[in-house]
Amino acid sequence: MAPQLQQFQDAGVIPPWKEATSLIMVKKASLQQVVGDELASFLRAMRSPSKQTGSCNYRLLMVKRSSLSSFMSNAFVFPGGLVEEVDFSSGWWTVFENIGVSKDSLLQEFCKIKDPCPPMIQKPLILSGLSVPPKQRLPTDLAYRITAIRETFEETGVLIARHSVEDKDIAASLCESDVDLSKWRSKLHKSPQIFLELCLELKVCPDVWSLFEWSNWLTPISVGHRRYDTMFYICCINKDPDIILNDNEVIALKWCSPLEILQEYYSNLVFLAPPQVYELSRLLGLDSYKSLMDFIVKRKGKGIEQWLPVICTALDGAVSVLPGDDLYPKNPDYLGQSPGQDFPHTLEELKAQVQNLHRMEIRGPVTTVVCNIPSCGHLTPLTYSSTKKNLQSSL
Repeated sequence: MAPQLQQFQDAGVIPPWKEATSLIMVKKASLQQVVGDELASFLRAMRSPSKQTGSCNYRLLMVKRSSLSSFMSNAFVFPGGLVEEVDFSSGWWTVFENIGVSKDSLLQEFCKIKDPCPPMIQKPLILSGLSVPPKQRLPTDLAYRITAIRETFEETGVLIARHSVEDKDIAASLCESDVDLSKWRSKLHKSPQIFLELCLELKVCPDVWSLFEWSNWLTPISVGHRRYDTMFYICCINKDPDIILNDNEVIALKWCSPLEILQEYYSNLVFLAPPQVYELSRLLGLDSYKSLMDFIVKRKGKGIEQWLPVICTALDGAVSVLPGDDLYPKNPDYLGQSPGQDFPHTLEELKAQVQNLHRMEIRGPVTTVVCNIPSCGHLTPLTYSSTKKNLQSSL
């Protein structure tokens, strides 16, 4: 059993978080967008040589949460939402069989336990207490991908699904249908069971092959009244999707490069949650669609770790410490029984005292990533600097 789950079992309590997924959707930028970026970067550099410049030929989809959202209201986030029991339904085996994919082939392709493997993959909390035998339900590696696809469809209208298993590509398949999908979305908002019914009726299958594990974040104990254990996936699409927002949950969207949205964030034009700042900082090191796709494929199967940020205070801000940092506690507090440590030092002093850095420095509303260690064969995030031409690597 994972150490954090053992803590709750020893205390006789249920972990105070819910499981969720999030999807980083990437598309190749149009020639017009790339040329426009390069021209804008040139003009910014002419006006202010200290500003960072750079071009990127891919875009990420980010949606803005409604002000009425119970978690991260008004923040720009990647599409996603809560895991539901129906995502594990044995009915999904029929959906896969309808396009010629057997249960055995899926188990062989997706369900080989990787090391490291986070707790939400090993033992999903949502299935605790259910009497459904494991052999009758969908494995977590498949169920969570279905969650991400379902939530993305509900929030944006983009249905990542395929009619056949032929010509499987790294890039995601987007379902094109004569059926009015808006009616299905309306029903889906009331019941997640509708997504399974949609796939059965239209004879389409969630394109789980195009989603790759990216990261796993557990909400810190000191952030709000809700906590989530969230699996992040990434997928690439090879054409512009038609997006129709679900106004009940999201009110705006952006197709943006990592640098573009971070520049807006550090200019106080948009609000980003810390995990989004970290993941965007990771992507700063890749400026082409092809290099990103190549990296995703290369990294496949290397596993991911669950990250619980531990927030401590400093004289001039706070630091969100991540696993691998010399300040990260040997036994982090998952229960929230004790407050984070208070350091009588500045953030710069804390940084100078250690060798291994893996943290996010928080100054007012702004979070900056600082990292000089690798993790699971993943990209090392770059530190954004608004006063220098180039992005900084802490390596």
